[in-house]
Amino acid sequence: CRDLENHHHEKLLEISINTLEKILKGELDEDLPDNLRALFVDKDTIVNAVGASHDIHLLKIDNREDELVTRTNSWCAHLVDTIHKNEIMRNRRRVKEINQYIDHIQNELDNLECGDVI
Repeated sequence: CRDLENHHHEKLLEISINTLEKILKGELDEDLPDNLRALFVDKDTIVNAVGASHDIHLLKIDNREDELVTRTNSWCAHLVDTIHKNEIMRNRRRVKEINQYIDHIQNELDNLECGDVI
C-alpha cells in the first residue's frame, strides 16, 4: 500500500505541477471551481497541498496496519490460550483414564484367588 501511495503521490504531484504551468500560461480551457483554483496560486502551495494529502494517506495506512497487527496479535494470543487449556484438559482426562485402568487391574488382582494361579 505504501508503494502504491508513493507512486500515486508522484503522479499527482506531476499532474498538479503541469496543471499549474498550464494555468499560469493561460492554456487551460476548463473552468475550475474557485476552491480548486485557490490551490493553483504557486508551486509551493501545490507541493504543500499534495504533500499534506500524501501524509494523511500514509497516516491512514499506518493506522490500519497498527489495527491489523493488534487484532492479529490478540487473535493469536487467544488461540494459544485456547490450545493450552484444551491440552491441559486432554492431559487430565488421559491421566484420569490411566488411573482408572490401574485401579481396575488392581481390583482384578485382588479378586484373583491365589489357588487358581498355583
